[in-house]
Amino acid sequence: MAFRRNLFVSGMLLALSFSLPSAAHAAERVKFILDWAFQSQHAMFTIPVDDGTYEGMGLDVQVDRGAGSGDAVAKVASGAYEMGVADFYSMLRFNSQNPGNKLIAVMAVDDRSALAVTARADRGIKTPADLNGKTIASPAGDASRQLFPLFAKANHIDEKSIHWNNVSVELREPLLKRGDADAVTGHLTSVSMALDAIGMKRDDVHFMAYSDYGVELIGHVVVVRPDYLKSHPEVVRKFLLGSVRGYKKMVGDPDLSVASIKKRDPMVNKDIEIARLKMSLDYRMVTPNVLKNGISSITPGRIQRSISQVAPVFGLDEGTKAADVYTDAYLPSRDELKLSPQDIAQAAK
Repeated sequence: MAFRRNLFVSGMLLALSFSLPSAAHAAERVKFILDWAFQSQHAMFTIPVDDGTYEGMGLDVQVDRGAGSGDAVAKVASGAYEMGVADFYSMLRFNSQNPGNKLIAVMAVDDRSALAVTARADRGIKTPADLNGKTIASPAGDASRQLFPLFAKANHIDEKSIHWNNVSVELREPLLKRGDADAVTGHLTSVSMALDAIGMKRDDVHFMAYSDYGVELIGHVVVVRPDYLKSHPEVVRKFLLGSVRGYKKMVGDPDLSVASIKKRDPMVNKDIEIARLKMSLDYRMVTPNVLKNGISSITPGRIQRSISQVAPVFGLDEGTKAADVYTDAYLPSRDELKLSPQDIAQAAK
């Protein structure tokens, strides 16, 4: 009798070993790297971790902070991370320098770029042309610095007249406040929030975003290696679907977004991150195009025009096509990508 009972129990345990743990074993590990430190606009990737959205899709997602778009691109290309978020042009530049190890974008996080020049108002800089002969502080490898020639060409700036001050990211805004530079280049949401943090008033500066002055730029994108995309298509599809749902929750609940970020970095300032999120949504994420057509609605024609603009700067192959650097084949349906009236109303607050 005991033998039969033990045999029965053993059989049940064997059956359970094939059924219960299968879901856990099916979870696909995805390491995802951000372009920078944890900030509120990154909550579209952290909220789905916190609320189980990714897990419910069979993904075990790890989101790590980055050290710049160039760093994120390099780490995805190396295989250290499966995917990441980075400035589109940092990816293009990497591809031009590494033709045997190119990446491809699978989702546009930002509909337009927030790369910009921020100038001291007391230096008489009201238009781009007023930058002639001025001193600009910027990290040498920053995307805004790399793309400044396009901004200069479109706005009659003599590049040879610019005095560049190569600085670290941490010193950029303090130099502007002290008056050691007439202007700085950088991401609009990063520079403005950093200026707020050191007590420089918005009235003391003038923002000039490249996209507002004749340079049609796309913002940040999700990047992946083509070989990973080919071998793990469903993983990428699920990740993008989960991220789109995270995007909508981020738009609808700023407090939730900041709370999600504070789990990763307790030192972030809630008020600053709420303001950063609103600026990110207003300027670069929830644009008229996104309101009309949905998230990641960038056409091949728009991408091709942008490639043509930056090709001389980055030495891109003139034969580079939009399909070589971006695909929308792994995005959710257009219905899923559309923002609801409730999402739009919340984003406008």
